[in-house]
Amino acid sequence: MSAWADLEALAAREAQLVIEGRFDELGAVYERREALYAALPQPLPAPAIEPLRRVLSVQRATETALRSRRDALAAELGQLQQRRTGVQGYARAFDARR
Repeated sequence: MSAWADLEALAAREAQLVIEGRFDELGAVYERREALYAALPQPLPAPAIEPLRRVLSVQRATETALRSRRDALAAELGQLQQRRTGVQGYARAFDARR
């Protein structure tokens, strides 16, 4: 199997891990990807171009999915912080009544 075919399979694996929320496994994927990129011949042979374009497309979609998940987590953390602040206010009021 060629390095670009391996990269294509790896991009699909990365996308699947993101879909499944298995973020803790992404580090190994990124390490493998860096090794595969380093192994690519320079200049790239013609048969590598289309598979690498597909890799780029999948990686862009995966990046968009990761950003969306990050934004959702940030919003959730913001809501938790607001609730925490509200609870702390109630706790102070309760302590003041004692």
